[in-house]
Amino acid sequence: MKNIKLIPVLLFFICLNSVFSQINITENRHTFKDDIKLVQTDFDGIGLTPANSEVMERGWKFRVRNVVGTDYIIQISKFTDGSSTSNAQNLITYQDASDSNIYFKISSTQYLAFAEESKPRGSFVVGASTTLIKIRPGNGSDNEDEVIYSEFGNDFNIGITAGWRISNYKKKTSVSLVSGIGFSSIKVTPQTTRDFIESESTQSSITFSGGLILEIDKFQISTFIGIDTMSGEIGKNWIYRNRPWLGIGFGYQIFKPKGPSNN
Repeated sequence: MKNIKLIPVLLFFICLNSVFSQINITENRHTFKDDIKLVQTDFDGIGLTPANSEVMERGWKFRVRNVVGTDYIIQISKFTDGSSTSNAQNLITYQDASDSNIYFKISSTQYLAFAEESKPRGSFVVGASTTLIKIRPGNGSDNEDEVIYSEFGNDFNIGITAGWRISNYKKKTSVSLVSGIGFSSIKVTPQTTRDFIESESTQSSITFSGGLILEIDKFQISTFIGIDTMSGEIGKNWIYRNRPWLGIGFGYQIFKPKGPSNN
């Protein structure tokens, strides 16, 4: 019954992640992946007379200022190094001599082929987590009264983690260093309590953990080190009390939030 009651909590974290993952193409900067010639327009996407076109170079950044049908109306970001070359380029692709903004049109198809969103390499991340396997190491004692044997457990657990992610978007990989707090439902036995209890039971525990998450495309593998803090008399007699565990988890991005249809 405890596991069933926690299902809504898991669904809440999934929905929360989806809400905050929505992307608006006009909010962030974008980068050209390759050179492309674009036609100059006004803010509404209407071409100028006489027609004017410019070559946008690989690595240039821009912002989407307006969306007209399946076309994006963009403005090239200002070059700020102060050189005469950059100042001259700004008059062609950023603002003219009268300080009027300069716009160009790129179709959604061209965007997919020649541009991409400029995403920071590092970002703060928050999410729900669960550990598939917990490895509790023994103490290697030769004393029968003090020996603690290693244990492989798959206790139910769920929590929230927060940390810092470093991403390589071109290779679709990222590494996250996170820490978190969660809830675990742990099986205890007479053997793991030195016969303090007479039969097997399930106890609740607060879990503190930290670890690494490696993501390749949509596949995730994680390793965590944590401690389970079980309360009450059973917790005091639990042989793994205050002993760290090593956790291994796997994941795959099943829930993908819907972004802009043309991006």
